[in-house]
Amino acid sequence: MDPYGSLEPVGGNAPEPLFADVGAVRALIRGGRKRCPRCGSRDGFRSWFQLKARCPRCGLRFEKEEGGFLGAMALNYALAVGLWVVMLAAVLAFTVPDVPVAPLLIASAVVLVGAPLWFYPRSKMTWAAVEFLVARSDPDYRPPVRRDPRAEELE
Repeated sequence: MDPYGSLEPVGGNAPEPLFADVGAVRALIRGGRKRCPRCGSRDGFRSWFQLKARCPRCGLRFEKEEGGFLGAMALNYALAVGLWVVMLAAVLAFTVPDVPVAPLLIASAVVLVGAPLWFYPRSKMTWAAVEFLVARSDPDYRPPVRRDPRAEELE
């Protein structure tokens, strides 16, 4: 006999979640593709540099607190510097005796300016995915559920 069996809610009364639960890899991939990590909506940005406060489809808050995108800046910086180091190593490996300094400087400027501009929205949404995964691991997290329209009339 299970002494805790009566404490569990009766099946069928639990509200149905609006969105299927996603794994960590899928949430991060969605973020890298500039999509909402919870529902996959593409409509998370007002412009290239301006993220909406919430997802228009599922209501997920992207920026949890003011200045909360320090992690996104770190991701953006790591990508830019990583690409630059790979480019620098490749150029040096193929041109060691006679390194073309002027073309290398121009290519460095293009990589160190272009990569962060291109990756900016992706870094913000990827960091929003990281924050979503952290928030989802909290025991008090509750996913959005379908509500009975008749229940809203009673409230």
